[in-house]
Amino acid sequence: MDLVTFCLIVAVWELAIGIPILIYPDRAEKWMQSVRDQELVMRLIGCLWLTVGVLVLFEDASVGIDVAGLVRLMAWATVIKCVLFCWWPMSIMDMRQKIYGGNKWWAGALMCIVGGLMVAAALHLREIA
Repeated sequence: MDLVTFCLIVAVWELAIGIPILIYPDRAEKWMQSVRDQELVMRLIGCLWLTVGVLVLFEDASVGIDVAGLVRLMAWATVIKCVLFCWWPMSIMDMRQKIYGGNKWWAGALMCIVGGLMVAAALHLREIA
């Protein structure tokens, strides 16, 4: 998978989840809790993201300090996180709860920032291609 496609997929995911968390944190938390209660769904999401990360790294797995290298680093992080997510989804969710705590609006803001950065990376990579 090419890096622009990966950036756009991650951006859409981050923004689709981050904006509701930022705007309606209580509603988003109820929705996230309903997803968290279904271990099969959690494993399936992890498996799908693992596939996306592996497809990116299959092209070129080298990491660097340029935009392409940093996007590949994000793909490596995605693969590692999703392998753990496929094996131990509830442990990852418990860890997430400890990190984010009760106030999640800033997590939504962080997700929106990551989504925006991935859109910017996609536009940059598209220009130099």
